[in-house]
Amino acid sequence: MTDGKNLINFAGGTDRGKVRLQNEDSILMSNFEHSNVVLLIVADGVGGHKGGEVASKLSVDSIHEYVEKSVLQAHSGGGYGSDWLELTLSHAIFETNTKLIKRQNENQELNNMATTVVAMLIHNDEIVISYLGDSRCYQFHDNTLLQLTEDHTMLQKLLNEGKINQHEFETMPMHHMISQALGLTPDPDIQVTRLPYNDQTRYLLCSDGLTNCVSDAQIQHILENNKQLESAVDELITKANDNGGIDNISVILFKPVN
Repeated sequence: MTDGKNLINFAGGTDRGKVRLQNEDSILMSNFEHSNVVLLIVADGVGGHKGGEVASKLSVDSIHEYVEKSVLQAHSGGGYGSDWLELTLSHAIFETNTKLIKRQNENQELNNMATTVVAMLIHNDEIVISYLGDSRCYQFHDNTLLQLTEDHTMLQKLLNEGKINQHEFETMPMHHMISQALGLTPDPDIQVTRLPYNDQTRYLLCSDGLTNCVSDAQIQHILENNKQLESAVDELITKANDNGGIDNISVILFKPVN
């Protein structure tokens, strides 16, 4: 897919896996017409099959809608300021969180719904990322895979606070308990981080359905041996299913090309 000044290749897929009855993940990949803006999102819904599916779909749609409006405003004379990416993405996520909580209050069946999110916004040669929960972003550069996000889970929080050690972190059965997500609190801790824009780098966004079944070493091996984004996405999802497919699996890969 082409994007104005830069050519940005991206590909993605989502799969129910082998255990779940429903796919509660949602992904979005969008390049906005007549702009150099690209939006990529992976959301992993929680709160039961109905609530999780609603939460993740509402979230990707809401973030997309907000960014689309911001792009239109920029083209209508507002322009792209130096902090446009950070402000746009953080406000989009905050408004989405408010919408989720409003939907919870309106429908008792959805009062436990929430969703993780990892979202990336690109404009020209600038990239920012924000996330809540345990959906991840990785960088693959010089045949090395690097995790750029830190899981928002109860165990990670305990480890960071020094309340458990590394061995306890690796062996305790609480890795699925998230400490942050859209829909959990009216005031989420939204942080936006800039990433390097490099045409020799591939970036991976994924739900924990991939990382719970495919090790970082296996992900790195697949990316080392598969240069085509579409086939790499397919192989990552296939590997997760081959390793049990215990959750929904969502993957987005992209590579900027100057």
